Parts: sequence; C-alpha cells; structure tokens
Amino acid sequence: MRLLISGYYGFANLGDEAILAGLSRELTRRGHQVTVLSADPAGTAAHHGVAAAHRTRGLIGALLRADAVVSGGGGLLQDATSARSLTYYLAVLRTARLLGRRVAVYGQSLGPLSAAGRERVARALRGVPAFWRDERSRDLARELGLDDRLTADAALLLAPEEPAGPDPDGPVLLVPRAGHPAYNLALARLARSLAAADVPVAAVALHAGHDDAEVEGLRRAAPSLQAWRARTPEELIAALPRASFVVSARLHGCVLAAAAGVGFAALAYDPKVAGFAALLGAPAFAAPVDDAELLVAVLERPALDLAGRSAQVRLAREGVGALLETLGA
Repeated sequence: MRLLISGYYGFANLGDEAILAGLSRELTRRGHQVTVLSADPAGTAAHHGVAAAHRTRGLIGALLRADAVVSGGGGLLQDATSARSLTYYLAVLRTARLLGRRVAVYGQSLGPLSAAGRERVARALRGVPAFWRDERSRDLARELGLDDRLTADAALLLAPEEPAGPDPDGPVLLVPRAGHPAYNLALARLARSLAAADVPVAAVALHAGHDDAEVEGLRRAAPSLQAWRARTPEELIAALPRASFVVSARLHGCVLAAAAGVGFAALAYDPKVAGFAALLGAPAFAAPVDDAELLVAVLERPALDLAGRSAQVRLAREGVGALLETLGA
C-alpha cells in the first residue's frame, strides 16, 4: 500500500523526527511504500530513506499518488500554540477524504483545544479511525464523539530490544524547552546544585535552532556543563546510555530516555508529559518546581520501570498492526 504520512516533519525537531523514524521504518518493514509530507523533503528523504513531498506545494500531488493518509504522530491536533497549525492538519485530512483516500489519525495527542477548536476537530474527525498515544487524549476523543483506540508514541519503535541502560558514572543530562522559562530556570538551578555537589552535568537541544539558547543558559549557570549534540534521534538514543539520568522539559527527552532504558524525571509543561512519566514510574514536576524535591529525585536516580517500557514498546508495535488492518492493508 502507498501510505502518505502527515506531521511536523522536516523542522529539525528530534522528537518529531523520532516519531517519523519509528513509524516509517515499521511501515516499510511490513512491505508498504511510504511518502512523507515535509518542510524539507530532500533532508527527510536522505535521513529516513523514504519518498518525501513538500508539505504545502507538494500536497495535492502526494495525495493523488497515495492509497491512504496517516495523520501523525505527535501533538498536531491542538490550537494552544497556533490555530493555523490545526487548520493545516485538518485540511490535509479533509482534502484526502474529498479525493477518496482512506485516512487515519495515528499516535497523536489531542488538545489543548479552544471551544472553537473542539468543534472543528469533532467535525473533521467524525468517522475517522483514530489511535491516541495517551489516556487523556483518548478521554477527550470520547467526549467529542470520536474513535478512541489506544497506542503508544511511535518514537518507541526505535527502542532496542535489550536497552543498554544508564552509566552510573555518567552526567545527569538536562533537556530544556524554549518558551517555558519556569522550567528552564528550574533546570538552571538544578545544574548549579549538581555542579556544586561535583555531580557531572550535560545538556542537549532536541530542537536545533530553538533550544540552543536554553542550553547556553544552562552552561552559564554551571560552566562545567557539557553541551551534547545530536543530529538525529538515532544519534541521541545511542548517546543516552552515557548519561546516568535524564531531566527533561520536552516529552521526547523522556520518551527517548525510556527507549534507551535510562531513568528520567519529567518537567511536566503539559499533562501528556506527566501521563507518560506515570506509565514508566518516573517522577514528574509541575511549575512551580520544588527545587529541593527535584534535586533529591535526581540524586536518587530512580531506575526506569523496564516492564512498563516493554509494555509501551509492545503497544506501539501492536498499534501499527491495528492501523494497517484499519486501512485495509
């Protein structure tokens, strides 16, 4: 089957690229042809080894060449950051349906949504097969009268069968997120405390060009901090076992830590982050962050719930099978 994938791809966000890497590889492994709508088609094709079309200029041609369209994964269906973004992703689905293509929503979170956004999503997705990556989204889907099947984040499809786990002598790896100053300041205070206790600290930007200033801010707070760089999600998963623990203000800092078998603490800027942490038995902290509690959690470095990790990886794989069955593949 010729499958077209729509999402936030080609923007150098390692979290979204990890979702695409996991999903596209699993679909290709099962014998399907994958094309991706991307802001950087050449880069997407080169890295992921799939066909790619520009997300706007190439949209109609890509839809005409596809048998079915998969919207996801990620946090696409929300209007808290931009109503324009929601308009785009719903338009892809509507146009695909008008052209007679089969469609499905896969591996997404749902919301936050304004009252107008809820109405738009309910109208556009009624009757569309939908697989949500967290229970909160599933509950909202039910409330809106939408399909409410459950899967897990597709980035977990990159998880090695036998995770290396953390290096107990490695640094604590901090993952900031631009636009969330309360959490970035909490990370800076944590970096200073760890450095003062002679605990090695590192930081990495998951969204190149967006989080670089936050990493530099952490280095100013703790001059001994190591700045890690990862160009691809695969590079990051390979590097994560060099850390002793991860503290992340990005969802996929937590997801990729779990994929690598490394314990983490989540700074829960969104309920989906706290929800994922709960699935893996990891501590989560909402603003205002209690610095003392966070420091204690990091110094204790609670181990990852490996059984919970295995359950999430299995759910992600089963979800792909259910998706294909739903699309008639």
